[in-house]
Amino acid sequence: MNLPAYKKMSVTKKAVIYLTLFIAFCGWSSIYLSWGGWLSKPSFFIGFFLFCLCVYYYRRITSGEMTNVVNWTLISAFFSIIPAFGDWHASFHSYFYGYIATYYGLFFYYLLRIWKVSPNALMKIVTVFCFIWVAIEIGQQFTYPEYWFLGRQNEWNIVENRMGLWRFYIWGIDFVMLAFAFYAGKAFSSEQYSKFNILYSIIFVAGILCYCSRKHIVAVVIVIAYAILTMESKYKWRIRISCLVVMAILFYSFYDDYLAMSVEADDLQGSGEDFIRYLAARYFIMDFSSSPLYPIFGTGWGSLTLGNKLEYCKHVLQFYVSDVGIIGYYSTVGIVGVSAIIFYIYKFVRNWKYIDLGYKMFFIMKIALIVFDFWMCWAIGIIAYGTFLYLLDENIKENKLIKKKL
Repeated sequence: MNLPAYKKMSVTKKAVIYLTLFIAFCGWSSIYLSWGGWLSKPSFFIGFFLFCLCVYYYRRITSGEMTNVVNWTLISAFFSIIPAFGDWHASFHSYFYGYIATYYGLFFYYLLRIWKVSPNALMKIVTVFCFIWVAIEIGQQFTYPEYWFLGRQNEWNIVENRMGLWRFYIWGIDFVMLAFAFYAGKAFSSEQYSKFNILYSIIFVAGILCYCSRKHIVAVVIVIAYAILTMESKYKWRIRISCLVVMAILFYSFYDDYLAMSVEADDLQGSGEDFIRYLAARYFIMDFSSSPLYPIFGTGWGSLTLGNKLEYCKHVLQFYVSDVGIIGYYSTVGIVGVSAIIFYIYKFVRNWKYIDLGYKMFFIMKIALIVFDFWMCWAIGIIAYGTFLYLLDENIKENKLIKKKL
């Protein structure tokens, strides 16, 4: 059996991928474009375009290890149309808008399978977007109070200061984590050692640090520790010592600021951010809806009544459905929708020995954040997920073929 062969992408195909990612990154949160991370019109338009392409070329969709995960994710989420109509009186038009604008990242997965895109070519494009993301996050630290990109302007209209850094909350952290894991995995790999991989990893780590999220910083530390402990490179002791030195310097430099950031966040939340999350999680599990359909199928999208209740939760109760991770996803699609995530985890663990280190690192980071910043709660997280699943498909297929040849 031969290893996978990929065709060179045409200019048109590259343009579609670039446009899709540009919209997914919300124009890197340009304040002039005013694109948000939830249910924006550009997300719907590109989603409908991808949906139509997938329907037209559906016979060309090849099956990968994670294709059934994507299939079930879309099907299980669509069952939420039952409570959306029955409990919340949504129209089909509004529901379809919400569904497409949310899940277009999975149609992007199908498109990648139709076109048989080279994983390396795809990651080169993703890397370009992530470099720009890092440049914006770091660059605006020096231009503030002048800034042009802000992910939370429409909601708070302020720029938060954490650890002495300005938090611009640029949309796209999921892709930056993917790029970091991809290059760090290669850097820690015995057969793919490269100074460029190390440099790229450091650049993306710097960007994640400037994102100023405690949870993401902890997730990065966890996977670096995992990679250091499991690496088999002939340079392993050199890399281990270098990583320990760098981490010690970062710990010494940022520990006090990290503690100050944690105390400040807890003060702003009154009784503590984690306690507020606990109350929000309990509310969305037990009290958000009394309908017997809610725990099974969630709420769906597209209802004005539902939107008003979520606004009430946000502004009066201070409960954010996106802040409680997979429980927020459960609130939207029910236990049936959540079963698709369990299916994904099962498939990943089942194929663990065929998966490269970098993809394992990304998986671990996202699982570590699953009860906080769950990737399925917003469109850009889902498109990063769809991209990752395609890369995972090709990685598993290649490694299985290699093992068969041995």
